[in-house]
Amino acid sequence: MPFTSIVMPYKENCKVEGEIMTKFKIARGYFSNDYQQKDIAKSVKCHKNTVYDIIKKCRKLKPSDEVWEYLNSNIHITEEKLNTLFSFLKSISKRPNNCRLGFEKDSEEEKFIIKKFNGSKYGYRRMYRHLKKQDYDVEKVYTLGNIKGIYRRNEFKAKKIRTTNGERRALYDYDLIAAFEYLQYDVKVIADKHSLPADIYEKFKNSKIFPKYQWTIIDAKTRTRFLAWSHERCSLFGFKFLEYTICWLRAHGITTKINAQMDMGGEFYSGSKRKQKNWNDHFLKYNAYVYDTEGAKWKQNLVERSHRTDDEEFYCPRGDKVHTITEFLLEAQFWIIYFNNRSHSGIGMNGLSPKQKLEKLGIINANQICNFPCLILDDFFKPFQLFFNIDICQKNLQSQNVLTPYPGKRFNCCYDWRWRE
Repeated sequence: MPFTSIVMPYKENCKVEGEIMTKFKIARGYFSNDYQQKDIAKSVKCHKNTVYDIIKKCRKLKPSDEVWEYLNSNIHITEEKLNTLFSFLKSISKRPNNCRLGFEKDSEEEKFIIKKFNGSKYGYRRMYRHLKKQDYDVEKVYTLGNIKGIYRRNEFKAKKIRTTNGERRALYDYDLIAAFEYLQYDVKVIADKHSLPADIYEKFKNSKIFPKYQWTIIDAKTRTRFLAWSHERCSLFGFKFLEYTICWLRAHGITTKINAQMDMGGEFYSGSKRKQKNWNDHFLKYNAYVYDTEGAKWKQNLVERSHRTDDEEFYCPRGDKVHTITEFLLEAQFWIIYFNNRSHSGIGMNGLSPKQKLEKLGIINANQICNFPCLILDDFFKPFQLFFNIDICQKNLQSQNVLTPYPGKRFNCCYDWRWRE
């Protein structure tokens, strides 16, 4: 039997005749004319659950209720009586009870968030994580919803850098690569005028006890970082720290082939193909390979971005807390552990920390891998140079001498790794 009391689709009929009238006709068609729910739904072009909800609301009424007089017959009903008796069919508004956007406008909390945003241009999620790390009350005061409300009210947008045509291309296929398959390697000058306050800059620039360079190796898949520091920058340190890190991974059961990328700086092999081959000949026994960016700085995106995190979350807040080399080593060791347990919002990380990402990939000793020891390279490898009677003056530590054999000499100014007893 065709359902003819409603000729338009359900949503259109609600707009024309009203929601209550449309639902009343559906309920009357079911109770008085014995139409099936699925037939009604098909006829008025709505989901069968919509029809079921209408029937369910009617069945909750008592048998003596006046509405059954109209549902079980075709008696005419006035519009006033319809809206009175069948008001229960009207859908409940989905509008939220409280539309307040975070804190009250111009409150102290809102001014604080605005000041933080103007200084950092963080998105609201990163702002929440930033405040949480600084021990602000993110459970009751600076909640994610409150911060998001301030951003919406003030129309804040996180600062983003995009290509000219708007494309965003990842350097790696993060779903396919394995943990520690691709590493990025770089050196950072700690005393950077563009990043540090004047007092901290002067402390690291002029001090004879604090290191001047930070050596960073970061894994592309998990963002796990391995850090070391030094007072001097030379290719011997670049070579030995990479070898030390590879040995650390091999000692913890990582068997994946390691591909380490670095720039063409003098602290590595200066882009020399001959020296690169010598490095790779040595790293072959570790199943590792080194290559450079060929001058494309954007290929070092992960490690360069991590340098900014070092400035913002380590050197700036903790730089004025260190006064001795022992205090620096303690802070540096805590920073290594903290970063590897810190949530990361990069591609493929989904808010996980490097340690959690390793555990998700099935690496059971993730905690041991992330607890990388803090190294001062001068203390570790200068004695190595002296042991082999290598000239360690700064003049001879430049990269042009690395792995360069000199006729008539058993040892070079930097150890020739091809030499064996």
